[in-house]
Amino acid sequence: MQLIQNSTTFEEEEKKAKRSIVLVIDNHPVILDMLSYMLYFQGYQPACTANGQEALTWIMNALPMGRYPAVILLDLYMPVMDGASFLSRLRAYWNASVPIPPIILLTVDKSNHDHLACSDVLFKPFHIHDLRERLDRIIGKESAVW
Repeated sequence: MQLIQNSTTFEEEEKKAKRSIVLVIDNHPVILDMLSYMLYFQGYQPACTANGQEALTWIMNALPMGRYPAVILLDLYMPVMDGASFLSRLRAYWNASVPIPPIILLTVDKSNHDHLACSDVLFKPFHIHDLRERLDRIIGKESAVW
């Protein structure tokens, strides 16, 4: 019986390793929880941070291990380090062998954000289906059935 349990654990770890990582940067715990659950159930591996500084630390620790986010979901307004500052630092310090991942900006600010050069913008509040469609398009993953 123990052998079957170990086999299942190994298979789960192998599946988890193949999931595309989505880095979520938002200072609201409820949004982080909601996005984390949604991403996990849609076959992604969520990595959640509460501000831009935490996200940069996560990236600097993950890159040497070959863990690259497939996409970044970025809140614009956060304490410690906001989304615009995060983008500036990320672009200045990125030295990985792969390009900077696509970034989907999550914001309540309805003004023009072209100057931030993000891949896409979702205005809060947004419908989870809209996020899923953008992720599927950007990552190139086949849409999952809800």
